[in-house]
Parts: sequence; C-alpha cells; structure tokens
Amino acid sequence: MAMVLVRSAGQLLSVHPGITRAGPHRARIAPVCVGRFSTSQASPQRTISTSFSAALIPSTFQSLQRLPLREGDMERFFCRAQKQGSELQEAATPISEDSPGILQDWPKLALYLFALGFLLGPPLDGIHSRVQLQIYDVGAIDIVGLHTNIWVFPMLGVFYSVVGVLQLVLDKYFARKGNLPTADLQKVVFSFITLATLLEVSAELYKGGVPFNVEAYTLFALAEANWLLFDNTWWGFGLATLVGIACPLAEIPINKLFGLWHYPKGNIEIFGESTVTWVLACYFFYTPFISNLARYLSTVVRTPSSQNRLD
Repeated sequence: MAMVLVRSAGQLLSVHPGITRAGPHRARIAPVCVGRFSTSQASPQRTISTSFSAALIPSTFQSLQRLPLREGDMERFFCRAQKQGSELQEAATPISEDSPGILQDWPKLALYLFALGFLLGPPLDGIHSRVQLQIYDVGAIDIVGLHTNIWVFPMLGVFYSVVGVLQLVLDKYFARKGNLPTADLQKVVFSFITLATLLEVSAELYKGGVPFNVEAYTLFALAEANWLLFDNTWWGFGLATLVGIACPLAEIPINKLFGLWHYPKGNIEIFGESTVTWVLACYFFYTPFISNLARYLSTVVRTPSSQNRLD
C-alpha cells in the first residue's frame, strides 16, 4: 500500500503546477504518514486491502488535481485517509477479537441463571395456571395459592440457563466493537415488570374468551414492541424466534411421555397433543428479559482475571 501511495503522490506532484518537488518538507510528507500507518498501526485484523486503496486513490487524486493545494495539504490528506481507514476497519471488528473474557465465567453464570429461573419462573408461570390455560397433572402441587408442578422449577431453571448463556454467545460473535449490548439493574427490573404485565394481559384475554386469532395478533404485536424496547438486536430477534418455536414443540414430547400438564382449550394438535398457538408469542416476549438478566449477571459475576483481560 505504501508503494501505491508514494507512486500516486509522485503523479500528483508531476501534473499539478502548484506543487514543487524540491524542499525537505515536501520530500517527507508521504513517507511519514504512510510509514506510520504501515508499521505501527497495521495488523492482520486492521489492515486495509491494497485493492481497496488502489481503487480509492486514483479518483481521490483526480479530485485533488482540480483544487489549489496549500502548504501541509498532502500531509493532512494522507493522515486523514489513514485515520478513516483505521476507524472503518475497527468498526467492523467483532467483539470476540477484543474481549476473550466475556464467557470466561459461564459455568457460574449458568448456575446463577438456573437459581433465578428456579425462583422467578414458577410465579410467572402461575399467572397462566391461575386462569387454567394449562392444567397440571403428574406432579401438581399448590404452594401458597400457586398452582404449579414440581418439575416446573428445574425445567425453568434450565430454560433460563440455556437461553441466557446462548444470548451471551450471540452477543460475543455478532456484536461489533463499541456496540456490545449491556443491561443494568434498572433495565432488568423494568424488563421483568413488562414480562409479568404481558403474561397478565395474555391470561386476561384468555379468561375473557377473546378469539385465539385476535389474541395471537395482539400478543405478537406486543412481543415485537417488547423486543424493540429491551433488546433491538437482529440476533436477539432470531433467538426469541427460535425460543418461540422450539419451546412449544419441546412441550409435546414432554407431555406425551410424562403427562405433566395439558391445555384444556388448545386450538391446535401436534402429534396428538393439544396446544395453544399464541403460546409462541409468550415465549418470544419472555426471551428479552432472560437476555438482559444474563447480560447484567455477566458484569456482576465476572472474575478479576477476566476483568483484567477486558481492560
């Protein structure tokens, strides 16, 4: 790239009458900026390709030939091109190259997520069981007015762990430098309150006898608004979609094999098991809360060694 810049600079000096070849200042302009770029700042991840530079420089010099150049213009041009090229390449660098410690403590993080899913999941699930959206069969228990199933506690713990860690993996490999999604405690709390509100809305619509297709349209619209408000990343949308499809499908073999619960008013049957279509929307708007919870916990449980690697 240095040879291309020097050759192009030489062509400009030969065709523009306002620039002379003589003088120590002019003789060192191009080598100083180009040398500084090619030796101290270039790296395998940051170097701009020669083909890109070769395509950019001729058109740029043609524009410069029509302008009156003053003292120092060439130096500013080369240094500005160097800076802009570095910024473009840096912006396209994945987070994973610069933050190897994001998932350093994932076993501890998964354990915390499991514990929170074990504690928070059943009360949220109880919002639906209260209106008998699902009726628990094998293993059904009542705890201080909460009608649930003994197996719901570990199942929701695993659900929180898998979704939360998977979200951090997606953040690591798809987020760009300087744009890593984060969440503070306030965001987690508001996300939790919104999730509980959406579950309550779905339960009341079901209890009020709203047609399933109308409730489905309503909940899917609210789910997308919830994603925009608390996540707003394309890989977060993809994860929520995956969770919304995979989890209702996973319920089918669980209930077929173990008979833990059933949907008394399901509007669709899959392999002989009845389910409710808009449950997909519930899993979708559940995901941003777990994602923000995992992002917040990842900053809390990070060990000093992994923090030092990030700094």
